[in-house]
Parts: sequence; structure tokens; C-alpha cells
Amino acid sequence: MTRGLKVWLWIVLVFNAITGVTAIATAFLIPFMWVVVLAEVLVVAGAAMLLFPQKKMGFFLICGGAAVSLIVNIILGQNIIGSAVSAVIMPLIIWLLIKNTWYEFQ
Repeated sequence: MTRGLKVWLWIVLVFNAITGVTAIATAFLIPFMWVVVLAEVLVVAGAAMLLFPQKKMGFFLICGGAAVSLIVNIILGQNIIGSAVSAVIMPLIIWLLIKNTWYEFQ
């Protein structure tokens, strides 16, 4: 695993964990926000799976979490273009960093 991938995965892990915790607070007021919490849990679990046991499934969890987050943002009427960009950029950066070492992951 490259140093750039490790750094990016730690950034993804920390920021999405913070977002998930803040979404929990909002979910008590808006029940639909529990779906956002679920999406953040998927992304955090995926980043952890890529970092620690180095499982390929982590990448797919991150993509799934990003897709769920995009759908929720569209349903909630958030900025669609901004949501689409963020849902594509994070997995794309991970893919660009992981593609040359994909064989190292189980």
C-alpha cells in the first residue's frame, strides 16, 4: 500500500467519522438522516477494511456509501452538482491511488 493511499484513507476515515457523528445528532430531529448515518458507517467501514486487513471489499463499501449519500442528498434537495462531485471524487481518488497495487489486497 502506498503512502499516498494510506494518507487519503485516513483523511476519509476521520472526516466521514466526524460527519457520521454529527449526522447522528441531526437524525434525532429528522429521522430520514439515519440513512446518512448508514452511508457514513459504510464509508468508514470501507476505509478501515482497506487500511487494516487490506480487503478489496472496503473499496466497494466506500462506493456504496458514496452512492447512498448521493441519493439521499438528491432526495433532500441538496446541491445536486456538489453532491455528485463529492460522491464521485472520493472513490475516484481512492481508485487512482489503489489501481497499481490492487493485487496486494485480498
